[in-house]
Amino acid sequence: MKITISKEDLEQGVQTIQSALSNRTTLPILLNFLLETEDKKVKVVSTDLEMGVKHYIKAEIENDGSITIPAKKFADILHSLSGVDDIELSVDNGGKISLKSGRSRFGIVGSPKSEYPVLPDFNKSNAFEVSAGVIGQMVKKTIFAASSDETRHVLNGVFWAAKKGLLEMVSTDGRRLAVYAKKILPIDKEFSVIVPTKVLTELLRLIGILGVEGDAEKMLVSVTDNQITFQLKKTTILSRLVGGAFPNYEQVIPTKREVVFVAGTKDFLAVTKRASLCALDRGGSVRYSLKKNILHVTASSQNNEFNEDLGVEYSGPDFSVAFNPQFVVDALKHIDSEKVTVAMTSPVNPAIFEPGDSGEGYKFVVMPMRL
Repeated sequence: MKITISKEDLEQGVQTIQSALSNRTTLPILLNFLLETEDKKVKVVSTDLEMGVKHYIKAEIENDGSITIPAKKFADILHSLSGVDDIELSVDNGGKISLKSGRSRFGIVGSPKSEYPVLPDFNKSNAFEVSAGVIGQMVKKTIFAASSDETRHVLNGVFWAAKKGLLEMVSTDGRRLAVYAKKILPIDKEFSVIVPTKVLTELLRLIGILGVEGDAEKMLVSVTDNQITFQLKKTTILSRLVGGAFPNYEQVIPTKREVVFVAGTKDFLAVTKRASLCALDRGGSVRYSLKKNILHVTASSQNNEFNEDLGVEYSGPDFSVAFNPQFVVDALKHIDSEKVTVAMTSPVNPAIFEPGDSGEGYKFVVMPMRL
């Protein structure tokens, strides 16, 4: 194989696939990435057997070929190169990689493609087109509430349910829940799957790298019984799905609204952050006490205490509830409207946080703590 390729394009390509490289593996080949020529382009591929990323780079190809390359060492070499000179990369019959850029010369020993796991091709016949920016927004507003506890593997992902054009994303760690529903799918698509947080984090990173916002940029998504695939511009990401049944989240979402107040989102977020400074570091709570048009916020620990009054829209009876402040902060950070509506039934039942206009289709449910 012999190619000439832009240093910037190659560096971005390696960066794009890096997250799928395995850190904990008994298979040394998974510390490598695959580089090969295909259809007059260069393809770079990485996988940890659960997730894979494939990215295409334009290049001048003198001789076709393939090789797997130690990823960390190669990334360090690219990072060390000064200037923007093109890179000449060639591979001899023994698997030795020669890299030239400017006056720099590197030699690396690679491994043949035959030792590398094969990533399945993207089957476009089952795929549907959606806005990358909208999917990214929905993922951002749900992924934070997913569990990182590996013993509860069905909660280590975001539940996607599609029916009659509506896509609903749901995540929970057992103490809080995030839900976002939006009508963005073809009417005939129906599925319910749990998508791992790892692949969704990678999808958000890719959307960020490409600067995709709004509805304009489309991507292809394919969902099968055990796999989900995303194709955005020159990059394809695929992942196994999380097995198991997602909990019945609908029974957790309160249907009654006996205590309801409306607050300025930024002010509510700021006062909760201030209160959290005086709560216990682990398992600490912040107390919220409602009186007519006043929310009294208090927190205390062995050496610290805090109290502040926040003006709110409330006309009901006096009411007190306590929450983990980080859960309140996480919910408020993801509410875009100027005002937030909080609805509750009692100090021990779940509370709903949602945009003040409640027309956005997303909401967050937080379990209170004992007063």
